[in-house]
Amino acid sequence: MSSPPTTPISQASTKFGLDNSSYLDDNKSFRRHALERVKEVSVSQDIFLFLLAFRILNALSIKTFFQPDEFFQSLEPAWEIAFGAESGAWITWEWRHHLRSAIHPAIFAAVYRLSSGLSWVLHLSPTYRADLLVAAPKVTQAIFAALGDYYTWKLGECVYGSGSNEAWAALALTVCSPWQWFCSTRTLSNCLETTMTVVALNFWPWQWAMDAEEDDEIDNDGLRINEKQSNVDEKAKLRRCLLLAALACILRPTNILIWICFATFALLRITTHGKMLSLPWEGMQIWVHISSLSFLPATKQERKVLLTEACLCGSLMLMLSTLVDRLYYEQWTFPPFRFLYFNIAQSLAVFYGRNDWHYYLSQGYPLLLTTFLPFGLIGIWQSLFPPEHPPQYLNDSTSTKNIKYQLATTAVLVPCVLSFIPHKEVRFVYPLLPLLHILAAVPFTTFFLPGVSLAIPRSSQFTAKRFLLALLFIVNISIAIVTTTSHQTAPLTVMTYLRNQHTKYYLSQPPSEFLAPAPSTMTVGFLMPCHSTPWRSQLVHPSMKAWALTCEPPVNMNASARANYLDEADQFYADPKQFLATTLGTPPTLKKRQASWFGWFGTRKRRKNGFGREDMIEADAWDGREGRKSWPEYVVFFEQMEPTMKEVLTGSAYNDCWRGWNSWGHDDWRRKGDMLVWCLRKQGDKERSKGLLW
Repeated sequence: MSSPPTTPISQASTKFGLDNSSYLDDNKSFRRHALERVKEVSVSQDIFLFLLAFRILNALSIKTFFQPDEFFQSLEPAWEIAFGAESGAWITWEWRHHLRSAIHPAIFAAVYRLSSGLSWVLHLSPTYRADLLVAAPKVTQAIFAALGDYYTWKLGECVYGSGSNEAWAALALTVCSPWQWFCSTRTLSNCLETTMTVVALNFWPWQWAMDAEEDDEIDNDGLRINEKQSNVDEKAKLRRCLLLAALACILRPTNILIWICFATFALLRITTHGKMLSLPWEGMQIWVHISSLSFLPATKQERKVLLTEACLCGSLMLMLSTLVDRLYYEQWTFPPFRFLYFNIAQSLAVFYGRNDWHYYLSQGYPLLLTTFLPFGLIGIWQSLFPPEHPPQYLNDSTSTKNIKYQLATTAVLVPCVLSFIPHKEVRFVYPLLPLLHILAAVPFTTFFLPGVSLAIPRSSQFTAKRFLLALLFIVNISIAIVTTTSHQTAPLTVMTYLRNQHTKYYLSQPPSEFLAPAPSTMTVGFLMPCHSTPWRSQLVHPSMKAWALTCEPPVNMNASARANYLDEADQFYADPKQFLATTLGTPPTLKKRQASWFGWFGTRKRRKNGFGREDMIEADAWDGREGRKSWPEYVVFFEQMEPTMKEVLTGSAYNDCWRGWNSWGHDDWRRKGDMLVWCLRKQGDKERSKGLLW
């Protein structure tokens, strides 16, 4: 394997404080390398601790709602695992039909159990226990996010060299990424998948995709050693990589596309050569770099080890997944197969939306990279078609070019394959973001390094680059703040309001001979598109019963039945008044107070009965279950539905109790405006939640 150029200019431009003098004797060289190793370990620890603190702050500062899967595909089943089937968790149709692996929720179930045990040991009040259970999954995911950032930096060092400017640029890009701030600490399976993918890539044998050379180092198993990690057992490193890759594929079966690309490069040989092409114009020619794959493996032993270890690690993770799923579903099942069958064979994913074929190019990558999109696209292009004369201060070794080519090819092929699936979401290509940051690091460094380097004299051109860098930084911070503190805040703030109401009126009401005892159960109904808010992971208290409109897909229906199918939420928005009259009946009314002493007795009796609370609690359709619904004590809906609800609830016992800021605009007309809560209980002054700069 050829090493990167070691010219003084290259080393001075890409390294930080490394003495590359070739005149040191062996003793001094050994001590120098030992000191460098100690310094590298210390720097790595400092970087990880910074990233850990940074992501915990990131996680605890997020006040906005992004995707229902953040709660319903992870925290809700985790709550059920931790606290039982009667704990009030909403289990969606995917879990009832065994489409998801229980490994991801099992992680957070353990977190819930530990947090609950800690609250018991510390004798926390119900309020503080609820706050702890809400925060614990966020902190856990922050640890995963910090690991993802850290290993993005380490992968950058693997590609460009330890201490290189490009590796530091990759770290800066992931830390300053608005998307990472917005998404990386959310409890989506895609976020854990992204971390596992980039960690696994740090252990991938990149050198196996290169032509074998006589001076390659070979270990006892006949495997070529990565010269940058020569002290690591190559087979043990490969096992760590494949175990993480297999787990990522179990979490999200589409992750296998990434590993098919890299396995193809490892099993097949990459050959690159140049060719002079004549253009139609007289005397004009162009030099083109051509890369191709031959059907000869790099080495027979490496191919054998890779296939053997892949089967071994894949089988081990499948056994673990099958066992966990057996314990959760209480029967033998294979969720990856059922996931593909329901979403591809039955095309149920289309029920949740259909996107254009160019979605990942026109929306996916722009959302992932935001202001770094030009650098990402240039990085992909330069990796696939390397410039003939790259800047002399960049690491242009054969190894670096080879890895960049693999990363860029994967970043192109995976979105192309996923584009054939009608339903598309940006988070489906989220695991490619660390790869894009590493590829974007080279053009980012090439463009901005002259403007920020103290070794280069100042000029108007470099001053403009400094200004542009500061502008990008300000824009990224602004996007991150708005998307995590202002846009779609109501789904979370309304849950905080409801928990506070439960604490105020159902847990801590002082005894009085003039007041009925505080009721033990609080009822809430959500008249809005399905999964518009979190559920038990935010409601927490088991004595809070709630129902919401459902949106079950047309499972096992023929084409004609599917064409005419309307879920419960669609039925409500098609004719809200008729739906409420048919499903809930007449809303509860409050009679006028009598003028005699019987008025006190009547009021006290109504408080005891709670406006028909017995009928409310005895309803069946709590927490996503089918059955009869009843008017609750708290009704939650979006401002778009306010005129209709006022008309329906006029003359009833409901009052306008709370209004929460949601967003300045929304692509779903049903979710436009503030979020409102109307309630039966007298609240006094109406509460109002404010958004950023509002």
